Amino acid sequence: MKKQAGFSLIELVVAMAVLALIMGAMVHLFGGSVTSLHTGARQEVVYEEARLLMNELKTTLRYADKDSIDPEQPTVSTNKFSYKGNLWDRHMDIAQGTNKEYKVTVECKDDTKKQLQVTREDITDGSKKITVFPNDSNNSIFEGKFPVTSETLTLNDGNTVIMYKIALPLQYEFNGQMKTQTLETKVVPSKDEVTETPEEKMRREYMEILNTGKKIDAKGQLTSKEEKLRDDIYTFFSVKNNTYYLKNNTKIREYMYEKIYNGAWPYAKLTTATGETKTIYFNPVCHDNTDSNNVFIMGRDNCILAESWPTKSLYDHKQKQWMWSNKQATSVMSKNYEELQQFMKSRDYYAVARVEYN
Repeated sequence: MKKQAGFSLIELVVAMAVLALIMGAMVHLFGGSVTSLHTGARQEVVYEEARLLMNELKTTLRYADKDSIDPEQPTVSTNKFSYKGNLWDRHMDIAQGTNKEYKVTVECKDDTKKQLQVTREDITDGSKKITVFPNDSNNSIFEGKFPVTSETLTLNDGNTVIMYKIALPLQYEFNGQMKTQTLETKVVPSKDEVTETPEEKMRREYMEILNTGKKIDAKGQLTSKEEKLRDDIYTFFSVKNNTYYLKNNTKIREYMYEKIYNGAWPYAKLTTATGETKTIYFNPVCHDNTDSNNVFIMGRDNCILAESWPTKSLYDHKQKQWMWSNKQATSVMSKNYEELQQFMKSRDYYAVARVEYN
């Protein structure tokens, strides 16, 4: 009878032991890969939260109106930080894009100060977007320190600017241990007064006075700049605690004429579509102080302070251009932008071809 070949018991035991070692190594390797994958996913999620919020803050702060930043110089002890600005809302069709006004408020979500709450309000349509960072409080290492601080820089020309530092610290688990990381950036608001036209600057100055008076009446908290403006106006008129001087059209115009423009309204030379050149002295007016947006700029043929409103030239602040009428000068008593548009239409106003400033 032929003897059949086979494995001995010892050979089988050795083979099984080797196989077990190989399988064990594979299981360990696979398990480590899965753990790394999950850890990497957690790290990526937390980092993405920080990156998106950082992009939101630095973009909106870069285009913020400097005068709206409150407080102007935040510190690690600050509890609330807010600002307003205008930002172009991009669209696939650029012709359908719009310039939207927004307000951003940065504050702690609650008394634990472990999470940040950022509210962006679209003033144009009233919508709000609230972002909480970090989404999971276990990833927070804020330690009660406010993430937006400031420092003052002196430029080569001797002027100073305020630079804002944004720091978003975060932590995540990696191989059973907590790792920390901080995203940082610095921003200088780029919306500077020198980019304003003289008409826009004048209108803003009037609106700041009126809004300060309205804010006092509403018992709102004034910024340091608003406090100084209030004190300067009260000193000019030798009064105390009387917002009438911050809201009355005659008083605001008088203060601006004497203190800001040194007793003479600024002038510009307008070239009409027919090639005629007209010299006008422009000044601010508001016939309805319930809303500071009702402030408009009109042109006159002299630089004196007078309470009369006949004019042939008006500045369209939304179109950012001077309008002229060849008809006889007529008093403009428009209370808002819509009425101003109707007035210009009824008097055949048209855009001037060129504007030259002194």
